[in-house]
Amino acid sequence: MFPLLAALVAALPLPSPTPAVVPQIAHVVTSDRGVESAQRTARTTYVVTAAQIAQNGNRTVADALESVPGVDVVRYGAFGASTSVGIRGSSSQQVLVLIDGLPVAGGQIDDVDLEQIPVSGIDRIEVVEGGGSTLYGSGSIGGVINIITAPASARSSATLSTGSFAEQTYLFQTPYLSFQRTYATNDFSVENGPNRENAQAGLTGLSARYGHAIGAVDLTISGNLTGALAGAPGELGYFSPTSEQSNVAHNVRLVAQTHGARSTATLEIGDSSQDLAYTCNTPVDSNCPNSFYPTPSPGQTSNPPYAQVLDDQHWMASLRNVVGDARERLVYGIDLMRGIARVDEGTGGGSPFAADNSPIFDAYAQTAAYVQSQWFATNGDQIYAGMRAERDGGLGGAYSPSLGGIAQLTSTLQLRLNAATAFRAPIAEELYYPGFSNPNLVAERTRVGDATLNEPTLWGGVSLGWFTTSGSNLIVSPPPLYIPENIGRASIQGLAFSVQTPSEHGLSATVGVVNLYRAQDRDTDERISGRGPVFAVTTALRYRAPPASRFDGFTIEARAQGPQEAPDPFLSAAYSAYQPADFTQIDAYAGYRLATSLLIEVRGYNLGNDRYALYAGYPMPGRSVQVELRSR
Repeated sequence: MFPLLAALVAALPLPSPTPAVVPQIAHVVTSDRGVESAQRTARTTYVVTAAQIAQNGNRTVADALESVPGVDVVRYGAFGASTSVGIRGSSSQQVLVLIDGLPVAGGQIDDVDLEQIPVSGIDRIEVVEGGGSTLYGSGSIGGVINIITAPASARSSATLSTGSFAEQTYLFQTPYLSFQRTYATNDFSVENGPNRENAQAGLTGLSARYGHAIGAVDLTISGNLTGALAGAPGELGYFSPTSEQSNVAHNVRLVAQTHGARSTATLEIGDSSQDLAYTCNTPVDSNCPNSFYPTPSPGQTSNPPYAQVLDDQHWMASLRNVVGDARERLVYGIDLMRGIARVDEGTGGGSPFAADNSPIFDAYAQTAAYVQSQWFATNGDQIYAGMRAERDGGLGGAYSPSLGGIAQLTSTLQLRLNAATAFRAPIAEELYYPGFSNPNLVAERTRVGDATLNEPTLWGGVSLGWFTTSGSNLIVSPPPLYIPENIGRASIQGLAFSVQTPSEHGLSATVGVVNLYRAQDRDTDERISGRGPVFAVTTALRYRAPPASRFDGFTIEARAQGPQEAPDPFLSAAYSAYQPADFTQIDAYAGYRLATSLLIEVRGYNLGNDRYALYAGYPMPGRSVQVELRSR
């Protein structure tokens, strides 16, 4: 059934040329868990390429996703601050993040922070919006983000940049190794208050990838190591000069693949870990308790020096086979995962809120089998059906069916339809984090669906879609206590619209609108906090100069959206300017070619100097400028 195992045993250790890379502009690998034409996938999929990342000057994966329709990137400050990412009204815990198709660690401690994943060594990022539980399992209710590393290239490149807030980036990419270092002091002014301090951040990343063919088997080994250190000044009015956050993550993957006449079998083995630590010097920092402890522990008048350690590590194996041709396609396989999470919210000996004052270790596991079949008509019509059976250790399991397809209404107009059930098991932090957890949580059970009209030949392309998520036991953490709880019934619905003009003499424009008109707790009829703004609008004007021109082109982009949550009644009146409100951020860039493969670029961020906070008490910086020198 899986010819890969036999091929691995029979393969001779003789070198042979690596097969040509499939052109990625027209193909995606995440939507249907195998190489597939982008025109033949029914699930809404966006791709951010390495060229776009370089053009936009993105430093992190979170940067690269800010302009993707339906993706809500929420920052708690300047570069390096904690960042959450939701899709179509989902929470960040409902978005599954992969690197080269395998889940990254950190999900169990709510620390898959895309602001702490550098862009070095990335070939592209694929974003699949809508429920992915049939193919990917727990945690993919909102969608899947797959970070795909770059294959070996004959060229090397470098990027150097400097700018406001003492930010500097050094990025070097070679055929097999990539390195990035970004640092910023992030001292910026705050209206009606002192400068924002202790917000400095540093991010260092090293990635490597090597591929080789052994007989009929293509082997690829890849890995990345990242470290991030950032000050954590806390909410406005409760400034902490000593709080600091440290993240260290590693991911190692081995992929073996063999190709038959109509099939591709793949074995993936991986190891991933995420270590998160907070430190805060309570004896000299009176705001440490305000930042991390709601009250002193029983019998104490003040809290001890604060040192928190959370860790998530898991081991994965995935075996799948993709069989098909132009008329039909079948993908089936098994996923296995074993991991352990540590929650230690104390002084190294455990949390003072824990009865035994010791760390909590939570072993978790996932075992799943899945199958999806697709049928294609010659006129472009398509239908697919799939099923996944998954068991997540003692937290239960689920059967996740899905059904969808494409109706070719005219020669170019398509209607894409998807419907599925999805689920998410509660994570270790939600169950065990002392003072901010709920051991009685049960798994989320939801139904997801969407319908999208797509007309690629109208202007430069027009898309209009509707999406919905409804179900029971949705896990929410409402303010002001932020203790997780299940809500009985929830309903999330929205509209997404995008239009692009055709390029005329290198000039084009895009408009994207997402209206999350409903995110309702149906038991209380209140809006669910933290699910994204009601409206988010992104517009961009781009000019790409001809190759012979010294001027490389320019981009002007504006992002506008409404508040993420209700105003904080406890926030000091002196900081009322930073209550959540509608805002518009305007960014721009222009480039000049110093030589054929050498560019100098100037970038401006928040040019309108709109002072805002996505979450009350966590302000974003004002206007900033970057100058970048880039080879390509």
